Amino acid sequence: MDNFLPWVGWCKRALTISSGTVAESALAWACAFRRDQSGAIIVILSMVLPALAMVTLGAVEVAEVFFTRSKLQTVVDMAALKGAGELGIDLSSATTERTKAYADSMADPTRLRWTVTSSAVLDSQNSAMTVSQAAHRPSFFRSLLPPGGWNLNVSAKAIRYASGPLCVLGIQSGGGAVVGLDSSGALNAAGCLVQSNSDLTAMGGAAVTAGDARAAGGASGAISPTPLTGTRVMSDPFAALNIAYPAGCDTTSITSTSYLNPGLHCGDIKLSGNETVTLAAGEHYFTGGSLKMGGNAQIVGTDVVVFLKDFGSINFNGNAGLSLEGRKGGSFAGFALIADRSFTGTLELTAKNVRKMYGTVYLPNATLLIGGNGNKVSDQSPWTVVIANKLQVTDKATLHINSNYAGASVPVPQGVGPSTKTSGTRLAE
Repeated sequence: MDNFLPWVGWCKRALTISSGTVAESALAWACAFRRDQSGAIIVILSMVLPALAMVTLGAVEVAEVFFTRSKLQTVVDMAALKGAGELGIDLSSATTERTKAYADSMADPTRLRWTVTSSAVLDSQNSAMTVSQAAHRPSFFRSLLPPGGWNLNVSAKAIRYASGPLCVLGIQSGGGAVVGLDSSGALNAAGCLVQSNSDLTAMGGAAVTAGDARAAGGASGAISPTPLTGTRVMSDPFAALNIAYPAGCDTTSITSTSYLNPGLHCGDIKLSGNETVTLAAGEHYFTGGSLKMGGNAQIVGTDVVVFLKDFGSINFNGNAGLSLEGRKGGSFAGFALIADRSFTGTLELTAKNVRKMYGTVYLPNATLLIGGNGNKVSDQSPWTVVIANKLQVTDKATLHINSNYAGASVPVPQGVGPSTKTSGTRLAE
């Protein structure tokens, strides 16, 4: 301001004197330029300020639109989840109408500026509810920007899931068909969950029947119900189980009918006649070169768990039998057969009389192979759980995974069976 005052005085003087000296002419010219410059600034501001105002209003307008869209997306998410949650009780059109009404009521605050319409669609086959909302309001200059005004469309799909009790798990992640059936093999687990941490396949006339079927990889073949694919990998529920062998052999090389007390049994087991090996109640640890059962030979035991280690091969074929009723108490309650983590081979059950595996079969790094033309495996067990690195069923054999847990004399270990049954809702990806 102090610098401007001298200009005012000089300009007044310049206006009162006539042009004479060069200095006076220059002063008059400077004053005229000053007046012209001030006028130009006014003109520029008169053009720029409305544009700045338009930009500011436009930014506020766009921000409000994005905010509204976010609010409506939250509304349809909540409504879809609420509707899907009711599908376990009511699959009628009334659930659809309640879901739509809920979405409408949640959108009421938005209707102060927007016109909002809601819709809901029920997919009873997949236990899913889809909720959509469309919103409209005028925009600038009688809806010229954007043309027709603002239009928003949001939707959400929620699924009600119910996972049955875990009864079959192929632990290996990756590597093809971790749970695989072929050659008219069958897996019957109608009351529980079959999970593969890789692919789940039923090819060549094979079939899987489950209460729930899932695969972290892909799925193909005759699998009922339609399996969920791309699911999360399920961890080994018994990864922390301590499998420790005792020292000192109690028996060696079983070659004839025997009655075995609990303990460590060392050496080969090769039976091919009518021999019977009876296991007394308790923990039985077998270690040796090979275990081969053929003919009419059989291994039977009640309230037992069988441990297997250091076998090059394990085969049950012909008319051989295996009948195990798992431990009813102790550290291994609920287990019938456990392979040591060092065993990475295959337990082959292709014999005709493997009718009872009452309890949990745990093969953390081994493959369970079920075969034999028309054989029924574990069909006489109230319940069976198979947790194996890989499971294969072939040659018209049927592996029965019953799930009659209530009142069973052999308790179900934590981490499988009823303790893993879950239900809930989630938004579809």
